Amino acid sequence: MHKAPIATRDDINESAKLQRRIQFEDGRKSRIFNAKQRLFGLDLKELERQIADKKKQRQVDAECERRYEDQTQRQQLTVYAKSLEIDKRKRVAEADLNYYRCRFQRKDQRREFDLNDPDNIKKALPARFTDDDISLGISSAQVFSGEDLGQSERKLRQRAQQRAWLDQQVQERKQYEEESIKADLIMQESMASRDKRLEDMANAERKIRNEMTAATYDFNSKLAKSKRFDRVREKKETSEDDLAEIYNMLTSDMLTENPNAAQSRTNPNKKIAFMYRGMSADELAKFQDEQLQQKIANKKRQTEQQLIDKQWEQYSLNMDRELMLKQIELEKTRKQLLDDHLRFNARLAVEQKMQKEITNKDLNKNYVSKEFYDQFNKTSR
Repeated sequence: MHKAPIATRDDINESAKLQRRIQFEDGRKSRIFNAKQRLFGLDLKELERQIADKKKQRQVDAECERRYEDQTQRQQLTVYAKSLEIDKRKRVAEADLNYYRCRFQRKDQRREFDLNDPDNIKKALPARFTDDDISLGISSAQVFSGEDLGQSERKLRQRAQQRAWLDQQVQERKQYEEESIKADLIMQESMASRDKRLEDMANAERKIRNEMTAATYDFNSKLAKSKRFDRVREKKETSEDDLAEIYNMLTSDMLTENPNAAQSRTNPNKKIAFMYRGMSADELAKFQDEQLQQKIANKKRQTEQQLIDKQWEQYSLNMDRELMLKQIELEKTRKQLLDDHLRFNARLAVEQKMQKEITNKDLNKNYVSKEFYDQFNKTSR
């Protein structure tokens, strides 16, 4: 006998999850495939609801923050006031304690103050006033080392000694002042004598300087006279030399224009440049003949060059004419080729158009049916 399977808790949970997933998918399909409520991209109502919730949450958070700040501020004010009150109480208690201590707990009110009194020795009485003091018994000691029973007499002697010392110091001070005055007078006399000596030395130096200035002036005057004499003498010698040079130039071959003076002594065919004064009549005629021959030769050479230039110009014109004719012929050939190419392209376009019409008319007969579009949007994924 076949036994029915027992459903466990895991099976029930899995079935519930599957059922919830199916319900969620159905709800999603109803939202997506509903043409009136469908939204592509974002759900504006849901976004607006979320924005409103966030704004409300922000307001609640701001209100909580504000209340928390108010409560914190009130607590801080309360704590501050309480701390001021505690400080005031402390100050009052400390003031009362200090007053009590100053009024009822002084050192001189203690029982053992006589043992710790700093003026105990000052207040104590001497062991005896004199050697026959009645307070001393039979077994009492009479004299102790360090006692000062003759204090009044000793103070009188000390005052007299101090007065003598002061009189001695006054005398010494007067003597010191007199000696200082004498030393100042001696110093003034020595300074006066030193100033006088310095003045004498300055006068002697000034006198020597004046003598040296006078000697220098005499020497410079003599030197100036000798230099003037030398300049006059040199000027006279220069004038005489210039006159001699002028005379020599006037009597030289350069100004007399002697043609033989320009002839070089080392080379018969060479002239001295700075002595040369021009060509003679024969040399000038020979030079003019040579210039005429050169002109005739230059004119002949120019005529030949002009003839060559004309020939080259005619040759260039002929070459340009031939190149122009060749260019025209090439242009005609290019136009002919272009026309043939255009006619071939037109014929090829007509053939392609006819081939396309035949293909669209006889071959391409498949159309998209409604079943092709209905196979889409069947699921929400």
